[in-house]
Amino acid sequence: MKKLKLILSLLVLIGITTSCDDFLSEVPDNRTQLDTPEKISEILVNAYPDASYMDFAETMSDNAFDSENLTGTTTKNSQNYNWEELDDVQRDTPSFYWDACYTAIAHANQALEAIEKLGNPANLKAQRGEALMARAYSHFMLVSVFSQRYNPATAKTDLGIPYILEPETVLLKKYTRNTVEEVYTNLEKDIELGLQLVGDDYNQPKFHFNKAAAKAFASRFYLV
Repeated sequence: MKKLKLILSLLVLIGITTSCDDFLSEVPDNRTQLDTPEKISEILVNAYPDASYMDFAETMSDNAFDSENLTGTTTKNSQNYNWEELDDVQRDTPSFYWDACYTAIAHANQALEAIEKLGNPANLKAQRGEALMARAYSHFMLVSVFSQRYNPATAKTDLGIPYILEPETVLLKKYTRNTVEEVYTNLEKDIELGLQLVGDDYNQPKFHFNKAAAKAFASRFYLV
């Protein structure tokens, strides 16, 4: 009887140990492990800002005019027109666009880190190029909308935006605003390397960076 109890106890212990190992081996939050070219390509779908700046940028520009249509008046448009701080933070607002750009940057950085962990293989060259161009694009739009225009005489002191080069791994991380010159220096690095790597040969979805789009964006950057 004692021998039977001992055997049963050992079986129960083995079962518990195995269950613990299985439980501890699981990723706690079911996040996707970016360990294949397919998964990295898929995350790049989110490396573009899911937001528009046209609404608030147009209202805050010299293109705005009085339509005399009072039924179309909104608090958001009035605050944009008067360059006041908006109460609204939903779609088509500066806050929403800011968040969307940094969300896109986070996805690009996650893809870049995954590619680096895989040793920057040749079969991920185009994805790496796309991620660099996407990261540069969102930063370029942020510095264009929320900072002073690039001026060689003042760029070293003009405040730009935080240029994020790695995935965020801590809660509520504090960032420092780079100067406009620092932002443009980082932009140029990302664009020049991205231009060397980006390609047309891995079946990117429509509206993703390929060679032609990358060159068009680089032209826009260098015009500034």
